[in-house]
Amino acid sequence: MLSDGMLGNKAILLALSSLTTGNLNSKIQKTTRPFTMKDVLPSTHEYIVPPLTKEQQQDQASKQLMAFLATRPGSEAYLKE
Repeated sequence: MLSDGMLGNKAILLALSSLTTGNLNSKIQKTTRPFTMKDVLPSTHEYIVPPLTKEQQQDQASKQLMAFLATRPGSEAYLKE
């Protein structure tokens, strides 16, 4: 549970997470998965970025699947928007 003091500090948390992830991502190899806010500040991630609704989760999964399928050579002929 978040304390009352943390609830008013959304701007500070956003600035801290962007500075931290930017600093960490500048030091990793290009082939490594980049750090995200969820990796750096997991306890405050749900407060700042609310969870997706069921429809948004399905839409995001569909878009990710289409992006994965589009990476296959010659897949343009089979994919429809």
